[in-house]
Amino acid sequence: MQKGHKLEFSCQSCKTSVCFSIFELDKMEGEISCPECSLIYDFSDEVLRRQLRKFEGLCRQIQQSDEILSNTSVGIYIGDREIKIPYKLLLTRLNSTLDLMIGEQPLTISFRIEPSKDVPVLE
Repeated sequence: MQKGHKLEFSCQSCKTSVCFSIFELDKMEGEISCPECSLIYDFSDEVLRRQLRKFEGLCRQIQQSDEILSNTSVGIYIGDREIKIPYKLLLTRLNSTLDLMIGEQPLTISFRIEPSKDVPVLE
């Protein structure tokens, strides 16, 4: 899995990883092709693009909130014990997925982001 702003999903035909950057979404022609079998994925659907733009905004907000997130944790209760996991650890070490639709097909996009190191500066 890629670290950073590169997202990836498995090609529905050959299962090869197809990578793209959410920060370059507006520069794309609306299509991404599999590097192995050349199957084309159409990313021009406005609903899909809106969802990916919202995800981009979330990543940028995480970067801007880095100071407060450094002091934030998520508590998990196991029996009578609470285990606190630092929020930054959740963002950088766990595998996360974004489940979207491309046309009629479900698509699971995997990501792991380190916002303070990897989010491009807005121009």
